[in-house]
Amino acid sequence: MATITAAMVKQLRDRSGAGMSDCKGALTEADGDLDKAFELLQVKLRGKVENRSGRVATEGAALTELSADAKTAAIVEVNCQTDFVANGDGFKQFARLAAQTALKSGAADLAALESANVDGKTLKELCDDLTAKSGEKHALRRVERVTTTGHIGSYVHFNSKIAVLVAVEGDGDLATVAEEVAIQAASLKPSYVHRSEVGADEIAKQKEIAAAQIKAEEDDAVAELAAWEKRMQEAQDPSEITDAVKAKQAELAKKAKSLSSRPQQAKDKIIEGKVNKWMTDVVLLDQASVKESKLSLAAYIATLNKSAKVAKVVRFEVGEGAEKVATKDFAAEVAEMEAKAAKA
Repeated sequence: MATITAAMVKQLRDRSGAGMSDCKGALTEADGDLDKAFELLQVKLRGKVENRSGRVATEGAALTELSADAKTAAIVEVNCQTDFVANGDGFKQFARLAAQTALKSGAADLAALESANVDGKTLKELCDDLTAKSGEKHALRRVERVTTTGHIGSYVHFNSKIAVLVAVEGDGDLATVAEEVAIQAASLKPSYVHRSEVGADEIAKQKEIAAAQIKAEEDDAVAELAAWEKRMQEAQDPSEITDAVKAKQAELAKKAKSLSSRPQQAKDKIIEGKVNKWMTDVVLLDQASVKESKLSLAAYIATLNKSAKVAKVVRFEVGEGAEKVATKDFAAEVAEMEAKAAKA
């Protein structure tokens, strides 16, 4: 049997990217034949990837990449299973490579990004290599490309869990506006950019909710009055019915009558107000500015540049919309492995 040297293990590791123990095992099985060992590793690593394909990866990073003139940009989300791996240098380097490749290749969808070539391998193959090396599923989840004749700004949160691209069009200083809008979108997670994007069905749904709230308010007032009157009727001692108790009953009766007798026109105004309040929560430009809370974001933008128009906003938050499953923390996983080893 051939002697397996450290130099041979290193050579195979550099070629395959596999772990040292896997390389040594493959060389031993191949009796020192480097090419055969490499083939064995490919089969083994492919098996690891397939075994992990059904796992859920909801941790990771969201990153952006902009062209030098800030007129083209890409945003990507790359996933793994745990924060421990997400914080590792290997994962961070791959996530950055994915963002750079998305911009450079022009990939406009996930299939195009996965098939993009990087030094002779597709990005998907490089991703699968990481899965094989770490034993934890890695995945390219989504990508979006943004172009504009104006200026694109970006914001990536310090932990890379939230990333935003904002395209602003107009004249003058657009960079400052794009930066402010990106920070706002990252902070308050709007569902829409412009009020015109909100569908009629969604507005109708919010009106139904508001009407139900009005009805519940009326019913609660009537129920509270009835409970108070019942308490008065059941009083054992007439002295319990004090002037304060009577005043409270009169106050509740007035409130119940006032709410129940509101004309439909008044209720419609209340409903409109509630829908408008909802709009200020979910529509980006209607939200209160995080920099100037007394102004809407649209009004704040006007103080910076009256010609600036927000054309597009893309916000990625790691794991949003994916089913998350409980995972062991790294320390617990190591302890479990040690316990199994001790029993063996």
